[in-house]
Amino acid sequence: MSVDTSKPSVACVIVSFNGGPWMADCLRALRESTVPMRVIVVDNASSDDTRAIVAGFPEVTLLPQDENLGFGRANNIGIARALADGAQQVFILNQDTVLAPDCLEHLSREAAADPALGILCPLQLGGDGAAMDPTFLRYYVAPHATAYLTDAVMGHAIAGHYRAHALPAAAWLFTREFLEQVGGFDPLFFLYCEDDDLCARARHHGFGIALVPAARFRHLRGFHAPASSMSSSQLLRKRRSRLRSIVVNDIKRPEGRFGRNAWYALAGQTLQSAQQLFVYFNWVEAVAGWAAVLRVLPELPRIRRHRDACLTRGAHWLPLPDRLQGHQEQ
Repeated sequence: MSVDTSKPSVACVIVSFNGGPWMADCLRALRESTVPMRVIVVDNASSDDTRAIVAGFPEVTLLPQDENLGFGRANNIGIARALADGAQQVFILNQDTVLAPDCLEHLSREAAADPALGILCPLQLGGDGAAMDPTFLRYYVAPHATAYLTDAVMGHAIAGHYRAHALPAAAWLFTREFLEQVGGFDPLFFLYCEDDDLCARARHHGFGIALVPAARFRHLRGFHAPASSMSSSQLLRKRRSRLRSIVVNDIKRPEGRFGRNAWYALAGQTLQSAQQLFVYFNWVEAVAGWAAVLRVLPELPRIRRHRDACLTRGAHWLPLPDRLQGHQEQ
């Protein structure tokens, strides 16, 4: 076993929520890592056998929560625990993934080679590992890591890492300096866009975001149910949640003035919703968009406070060690 629980330099944090179908495979893969690590699972009040499965891996620290805190807040709890335990690098990983044994080795090497990097992301493969995950390729690599895509397509030598504008948080390696200077995920986001927000804050504070192609993992996408399998009410709630996060992210971005950002984000979503209804006759998307705007309006003072905080350096949103269990936002 490659896991070292004494004083690790790397800690892996996994947020779980009803992750029974994938958790054992995820943890078994971490046992094969060529880099010793401490593994921390933050469980968001799972109702399945997730906690029992984790208990079968005695080297893993389980931090059970009494409620579903969402992706970002739960990760913050695990990250804070890892820092308190002395980790110099923190690797966050989705529960529905299988890590290649040398993944962390490549990420750690590139982090050491370029101290300006704060977030390092491995190459995300599909569930069978045969090719790049289509969503990762379409929405992140193609628009944000074109240099890597060009080298790969043209058969050029592949660099150790490629700077990117933004990458998804299914698997990220943070440096300790980044976490202490920029902080964790903003609890404004329960799900969706928390990684986009943190990438924007990284850029604002001068930290690089990088894709490391030699580091790889398989993403099984266990929670990505097709829209066709959802009822109209379920689809409406999901779209409202996503659109609300998108609007908050647009308002909170470091660039521009807060008032201008808020006006453009809220007016833009209102008009897009009207277009969805009167041009495309998509009432679900229209209602979800308007509902998202109405939900954001009373949140504007809180969004402004969080934005102002994130414009300064500090370990924002990371709970103190004595408040790890059941942490609530201040």
